[in-house]
Amino acid sequence: MEKKTVNLVFLAFVFCLMKSLPVLALDEENIEHSCEQKDERNYCVDANGMPLNGKIYTTWPESEQYKTIINYKRGYADGLATYFNNEGKLMERVYYKTGIKNGMDKIYYANRTIKIWANYKNGKLDGWQNYFTPEGKLQGKMYYKKGKLTNGFCIAYSDKGKLKKTLSTEQIAQNEENKLFLCSESGAEE
Repeated sequence: MEKKTVNLVFLAFVFCLMKSLPVLALDEENIEHSCEQKDERNYCVDANGMPLNGKIYTTWPESEQYKTIINYKRGYADGLATYFNNEGKLMERVYYKTGIKNGMDKIYYANRTIKIWANYKNGKLDGWQNYFTPEGKLQGKMYYKKGKLTNGFCIAYSDKGKLKKTLSTEQIAQNEENKLFLCSESGAEE
C-alpha cells in the first residue's frame, strides 16, 4: 500500500511540473509571440501567455526570408540564436544562457565574413574581442574581463597584417565612443 501511495504522489508531482512548464512543439515557424524586459533579459511568451520553449523561427513578412532562429527555454533565449537581415543574409550568431549572452558572439558583414568575434560570460565581454575587415583580415583586438577593457591595450593591424599601433586603456577611455575606430586600421596611425 505504501509503494502505491509514493508512486501516485510522484506521478502527481510530475503532472504538476509538466503543467507549469508548457512546451511548444520544436521547430515552430512564425509563432505569434511577444517579449518584454524582465531582469535585464528578454522574456518571451506565445499568444496564450505561455513561455516559449524549443527552436522558434521567424521570417521577414515582405521577403519570407528567415529573420531569427532562436532556441528558447522557459521563455528565455538559451543556446544558439541566429539573426538575418531582410535579404536572408546572416548578421549575427550568439549564444545565450537563460536570456543572457554567454559564449561566442559573431557579427557578420553582408558578404558573410566575420566583422566582430567576441566572447561573453554572464552578459559581459570576457576575453579577446577581435575586429576584422570585410576581406576577413584581422583589424584590431581588445581584451575584456567582466565587461571592462583590461590589460591596458588594444592592437591595430595594417591591411598587410603587420602591427600598426598599440593603444593603452587610458587612450581608449579618453574616446570611449570611438574605441572601435581607434582600434582599427583606419584609426591606427603609423
